[in-house]
Amino acid sequence: MSGDAGKVYLVGAGPGDPELITVKGLRLLREADVVLHDRLLNDELLRDLRAEIIDVGKAPGRHKLSQEEINELLIKKAREGKIVVRLKGGDPYLFGRGGEEALALREAGIPFEVVPGVTSAIAAPALAGIPVTHRGVSTAFTVVTGHEEPGKEKELDWHALARLGGTLVVLMGVGRIRENTTMLIDGGLSPQTPAALIERGSWPDQRCVRGTLGDIAERASSFRVKSPAVLIVGDVVNLEKHLGRRRIAILRAEGQLDGSVRLAERYGFIPVAAPSISLRALDLPPDIKEKIERVDCVVFTSSNGVDIISRSGLLDLIQKKRVAAIGPKTARALTDKGVNVDVIPDEYSSAGLVEALRGIRKVLLLRSAQGSPALLDGLLSAGAEVEDVPVYEVTGSGDERLDDLIRRAELIDVFAFTSGSTARYLMRRAGELGMEDHLRKALDSALVVAIGPPTASVLRELGVRVDLIPERYTFEGMLEAARKEIGVRP
Repeated sequence: MSGDAGKVYLVGAGPGDPELITVKGLRLLREADVVLHDRLLNDELLRDLRAEIIDVGKAPGRHKLSQEEINELLIKKAREGKIVVRLKGGDPYLFGRGGEEALALREAGIPFEVVPGVTSAIAAPALAGIPVTHRGVSTAFTVVTGHEEPGKEKELDWHALARLGGTLVVLMGVGRIRENTTMLIDGGLSPQTPAALIERGSWPDQRCVRGTLGDIAERASSFRVKSPAVLIVGDVVNLEKHLGRRRIAILRAEGQLDGSVRLAERYGFIPVAAPSISLRALDLPPDIKEKIERVDCVVFTSSNGVDIISRSGLLDLIQKKRVAAIGPKTARALTDKGVNVDVIPDEYSSAGLVEALRGIRKVLLLRSAQGSPALLDGLLSAGAEVEDVPVYEVTGSGDERLDDLIRRAELIDVFAFTSGSTARYLMRRAGELGMEDHLRKALDSALVVAIGPPTASVLRELGVRVDLIPERYTFEGMLEAARKEIGVRP
């Protein structure tokens, strides 16, 4: 655009989630010649842009450029005839110094336009389940900065803020949280006033630390809360118990993750996919066809086994036999591949299968090498002749997402264990990382759900408390039971 008049757009990027930028802001980013951006912005917003990208972010005590230098750079780039986007976290005019930049541009005769952004003052509480106003609770809210510039002529009157009523939202206040909360209490607010800190609002690792005005500073220290974080003070904080979404750790193998994540979202959870196990297909015995022909019933105990056997070309032979599935998901995997299922137990467990197969003389089990011995022992005790053929084995996943989960285990509200293997390999990996104690503390404070009694037994052997076993031994049954237990909104 050299030779043409340039223009500067002061664009609010929102609180962090790249999908929370406005449609106009996103369009301008794609059209810009130059983008000057703050720190704490999501890198997704800066990918695949044709613009020159300049990081002018400022951190406490560490400025890449001073505000005056940023102003000069905006003017310089615009005078080169370029379309310039000044991309700022949240909203440009809310403690973002966007007004200063606008005045500098106006004085220099540079055309500019403000594109408002979603502010973390409202978005972060909302995403944590805290509306800043709520009928019958709070009809007003006040937004202030918790970190004022030194030497300011007129400092905030925290005693006056304490008398305002309504909801108080404090931005950039982590560094001075103890001083600020003390002044609010000195100003007349009860130490028992509900308070919450929302760290990294709208980011994947957002977390909410609740407490009271009297103890939130101590809790911020013990939970190692860091900037960016928003402090909320007022009775609206109590709504988080009813409106906040809860994170659930899904530890299943990769092939089951997508469907499990979608189901967890449907039940109102924030799913954290972190496979602790992976599956490796095993070589089938050379006489597998003869084994199938000799038995009266072929039994599948998971959809994983169905997928692996389907690749072996044996389903045409198997469907000539009676076929049993341990539960509806395994049965659906079979019917999707054209195999009729004759037996599904009333109780989706090894014990249920033993009861449902009572009277059948010859049984072939196609399952994991780490399958529960209860099924084999139960069938033998019932007088059946059993061929137990492992078709896959379970190993540790080696997945980076599992390591991330262990490091941030305190963020998890619900741990969903769908097999004993998911528990064993989670604990094993935590030990390898030297973080077993950290994980155990997180498990102690979270809701631990086991899909059925065998999984619960493994967890107890590992020293992990089991809070819940669903009535239906399915993943959906786990979600339904967990939602009822902790009140997740659908």
